[in-house]
Amino acid sequence: MKRALSLMAAALAAACAVATEPGTGGVDADVQVRLGQQVTLDEGRLVVGFTEVPADSRCPVDVQCVQAGEATVALSVTAAGREPAVLTLRTTVGKDAATYGAYRIELRSLLPQPRQAGGPAETPYVTLHVRGES
Repeated sequence: MKRALSLMAAALAAACAVATEPGTGGVDADVQVRLGQQVTLDEGRLVVGFTEVPADSRCPVDVQCVQAGEATVALSVTAAGREPAVLTLRTTVGKDAATYGAYRIELRSLLPQPRQAGGPAETPYVTLHVRGES
């Protein structure tokens, strides 16, 4: 059972880590990145790292709120031939995407959702949609 779970986890990680269409040199995929980690895309031409959650005022899942709130995430990005940059994306529609060179990076989700009730802290991760041509 442990071996099957390990193989499944490895397959999922591989599917999320490299999002390149063979032979095209472009990318159009969803990727997940844990806080403090990075993913390499577009045949090594683009590196995206999830560096921090500087603000999170989202409504806890175990509370009824009048407003949904918003979270902000910081991403470090580096592409071949470009200066590295920090992108700040928010969970609010219209503030959830940015362009870096030939790439558009959109924040699809930030998990886990906050909880009012205590519990063990989970490492946050983002789901990003990355599109671009090198």
